[in-house]
Amino acid sequence: MLITVYILLALLLIYTLTYLYKKNILVNQQREELKEDWGNAKNSRYFDFDLIENYFLNTIAESSEKLQLISDKIADDLYMNDVFKLIDRTTSRLGQQFLYARLRTIDKDTTALLRQNELAEQMATDQRLRVDTQLSLKKLQKDGSYYYQDLVYAKKINTPSFMPVVYILTVLNILCLIGAFFRPGLLLVFMGIFIINSAIYYWNKKIVDLHASSLKEFIKVFEVAKELDADQALNVHFPEISGLLKQLSPLKRKMIGIKLDNMAEGDMAALGFLLFELIKISFNIEIISFYSIIESVRKQNQLLKRLFIFIGSVDTAISIASFRSSLEYYCTPEFTPTGQMTIERVQHPLITDCVPNDLHLEDKNLLLTGSNMSGKTTFIRSVGINMILAQTIFTCTASKFAMPYSKIFSSITISDSLLEAKSYYFEEMTIIKNFIAESSGDAPCLFILDEIFKGTNTIERVSAGKAILSYLAKRNNFVFVSTHDTELNELLKTQYELYHFSETIAADELIFDHTIKQGPLLTRNAIRILEINHYPQEIIADANATVDLIS
Repeated sequence: MLITVYILLALLLIYTLTYLYKKNILVNQQREELKEDWGNAKNSRYFDFDLIENYFLNTIAESSEKLQLISDKIADDLYMNDVFKLIDRTTSRLGQQFLYARLRTIDKDTTALLRQNELAEQMATDQRLRVDTQLSLKKLQKDGSYYYQDLVYAKKINTPSFMPVVYILTVLNILCLIGAFFRPGLLLVFMGIFIINSAIYYWNKKIVDLHASSLKEFIKVFEVAKELDADQALNVHFPEISGLLKQLSPLKRKMIGIKLDNMAEGDMAALGFLLFELIKISFNIEIISFYSIIESVRKQNQLLKRLFIFIGSVDTAISIASFRSSLEYYCTPEFTPTGQMTIERVQHPLITDCVPNDLHLEDKNLLLTGSNMSGKTTFIRSVGINMILAQTIFTCTASKFAMPYSKIFSSITISDSLLEAKSYYFEEMTIIKNFIAESSGDAPCLFILDEIFKGTNTIERVSAGKAILSYLAKRNNFVFVSTHDTELNELLKTQYELYHFSETIAADELIFDHTIKQGPLLTRNAIRILEINHYPQEIIADANATVDLIS
């Protein structure tokens, strides 16, 4: 007998050592993979934006606490989803949701921005801290963790009005079960109450299953936060988290006690759960526990939100540091007084081998002319994107980026909406009317316009464009406008600095240098381009004659 015990203990020891050895190998492999992946964009081509943007959409109700939430229109104009894909190096799903919301949220001041930057800089230099943190965050890598934020923002669940009846039925069944030892006939009463409890159980089961995913994710998030808080190098940035975890500990114990994992599974998935299901039904364990937890979640809503922000902030800081390390060069922004902007070697983050450009403005705005494909729209997009990156992740794809802390608005991509019976002109008019309303606010704004009013005739387009651009330029804002209408150069030269992009034609080929140049565009190549594309000479001659006539 003693030999058998020794053998069992030896087997247990061997199993434990083998498990620990394999776990150690796996952790070391993960460490090496994290080190190798540093600075690289995610390989995955699939981003589930329906889940990723949920946290951001839920924060819209809190927009009064922010300087600006970047609208879908602005995000589309500036390709912010593609920018997000480039920057996203997060490990956890919470971090991914937080980073997405971060890129679309401009705070009222720079306090959180500077704190985020401080942590990002430490993550860039402290490999041990970074890798240990990422290993912890990997526990929140599965898609289920997307649903944690539902705990904070899900629609309030009201406790059923019949809960007093549930408590009475529970007490009666306990008494019946005890009394059955003396009066077996009470088992019939027990079964009758069991049938009533079954109806209540299955009526409530859909509600429980709907929220079980987010509830059980809390346990994982809590444990990860506890691991992160234990690292002194990280704790110094978030000293308040220890107290937060202490306050949430009773909620965590309550969730573990009712086996939320089983609540989320099918009732009859395995025979082993049958007994437990019968006990839950007999004594209304699930419905009582569920609404007790929901009440606790409601009371601690703000604590749960802070826990999400903690995890998201840490993961986002790592993502920012990784993104920076992938760039040939970058800078942190300088926030200047209104009316001053200096940009050096700015690049569009999504364009490989993008030609860098400089710009300096002092109490003037930008009027940019040039032909199609010359680079003017790309340039104003580059500035817009970097304005957002400066104020959300404190990072610019430039060697210098100094500008006022501002709201950002754009009118670049506009299309007719046939289903809503909106013309291009009407849609643009609506957007610019919003610009006019925003221009008189307290916060400075950057307005980006590409080909203003191109949906209408030349005379009215130039006239309306001049009036609107003059109006927007009178206040503490920056206006960046690109246009083919060179007539605006003379009309707006007192309020706008004139810049242009140009191309050359050599050996019947267009050559673009994509370099911004000061001054108005003086050359016209449109008819020459028709010529090198072998349009009939009759058309070329007619076009040149018309130019001479109207010039």
